[in-house]
Amino acid sequence: AYIMKPKAGYDYLATAAHFAAESSTGTNVNVCTTDDFTKSVDALVYYIDPDNEEMKIAYPTLLFDRNITDGRAMMCSVLTLSIGNNQGMGDVEYGKIYDIYFPPAYLRLFDGPNCNVVDMWRILNRGMSNGGLIVGTIIKPKLGLQPKPFGEACYAFWQGGDFIKNDEPQGNQVFCQMNECIPEVVKAMRAAIKETGSSKLFSANITADDPNEMIARGKYVLSQFGPLGENCAFLVDGYVAGGTAITVARRNFPSQFLHYHRAGHGAITSPQTQRGYTAFVHTKISRVIGASGIHTGTMSFGKMEGDASDKNIAFMLQDDEADGPYYHQEWEGMKQTTPIISGGMNALRLPAFFENLGHSNVILTAGGGSFGHKDGPKPGAISCRQGEESWKEWKAGKFGDVSLSDGIIEFAKTHEELKGAFLTFQKDADQIYPGWKEKLGYTGESSVQAATFDWAKKAAAAAFVGSSMAPASKESSVTCRALDQSSRYADLSLDEEELIKNGKHLLVAYIMKPKAGYDYLATAAHFAAESSTGTNVNVCTTDDFTKS
Repeated sequence: AYIMKPKAGYDYLATAAHFAAESSTGTNVNVCTTDDFTKSVDALVYYIDPDNEEMKIAYPTLLFDRNITDGRAMMCSVLTLSIGNNQGMGDVEYGKIYDIYFPPAYLRLFDGPNCNVVDMWRILNRGMSNGGLIVGTIIKPKLGLQPKPFGEACYAFWQGGDFIKNDEPQGNQVFCQMNECIPEVVKAMRAAIKETGSSKLFSANITADDPNEMIARGKYVLSQFGPLGENCAFLVDGYVAGGTAITVARRNFPSQFLHYHRAGHGAITSPQTQRGYTAFVHTKISRVIGASGIHTGTMSFGKMEGDASDKNIAFMLQDDEADGPYYHQEWEGMKQTTPIISGGMNALRLPAFFENLGHSNVILTAGGGSFGHKDGPKPGAISCRQGEESWKEWKAGKFGDVSLSDGIIEFAKTHEELKGAFLTFQKDADQIYPGWKEKLGYTGESSVQAATFDWAKKAAAAAFVGSSMAPASKESSVTCRALDQSSRYADLSLDEEELIKNGKHLLVAYIMKPKAGYDYLATAAHFAAESSTGTNVNVCTTDDFTKS
């Protein structure tokens, strides 16, 4: 199902038919090789509503390519036809897929997930159903930490949390090579398990251009984790690396949780973009090709684009049958894909998110929400867990007939970590929890500095006694510094010719327009921060090397 608009002067049905032809068996002129069988596999427009720009096309499944090795279906073929050359047609103003339906026999030709959140709950000893929120984080800053500080950050978070993921650009940078960083992560995990008595999870980025490199990364990571191999998921940047990369991971490492990151998807899924396909379609496709979990955004409760109605994305991923914008899909027993929520989330934003979704059976990856907490990543992680607990208690009526916001405030009165989230993320508190200062009896400053990381370094050093992991050197000591994006991430005095001569920077030119009310330079600096080492809040792990 598409939203399609012809260019001015073109008839809707004629353009729709041309669109279907270009997407299947058609050619721009009559050709002598067309026969009756060719016509039998034509894509056919079967519904149009020109006033609402709606168009539906039926594609015979015989059109789509199959593997020569096993006869399985391939998503690249589906996309090549349904969203391929039709995106550049001269008579089409725009065309975007809003829903897609897979018939049962064809759906069964795809891999689907082999692992999902149920496997994570099992590892965490939560049973096999309704195991609740998996409290996770992204090590922040997203780039710039060297192996030892990275391991220390993992250890610190695992004191209170469950799951850590590489940020999507983290992999094998020269300053943090995988063969140095992964051993530090394993040591941190072992120490955290020993100290807390609870299992921990890590998602390692194996994304690469070359499938052989992906396989080599996966094998290396598993060799280092050893008996803890099932505690390790594999992250793949599924949008930028494509469905091929997802399939490489799914088929070569079927026992690992396949963590689909969608970085870059907004280029075509954003509501501002009238071509491509929607975030709903993108995530639905991820389940078909085998993702164990995929980032689904925060449904307007975080920092990224989204809407509360985006919960239909989660339903399509996690239910055995679900309604999309246009089609009802039955999944024929295909395993569920787990929603992963990230992007500006913290403990204060979680209760309303859960209330909108109706449950908390998701994976949270809160970077700034954990490492930006005033008392550090352990209390930050605990505060997120308390965000879930407080919602459940309010839902059960423990606080009486009060609003959700008042229930969460009541819970925070006796839970220091959640109370600390109020003191840390005060702008969120002011917006979501009116009157919180009076109700919590807070009379302090309007902003609270995040904790230094020194305590975590000392704890890590003590935990790793007898191991080959030593505390970081003085030169890599981690302190908390304000994230001043306008000064740190912008320097208009730089000379382009000198940058080219220096040869140490990849230069990228954009056409960028801020949304209404936003300063251009401040937005440009935020853009650069989000594209490199920045975080949406101050974090205690930023060091001098990161800034370099």
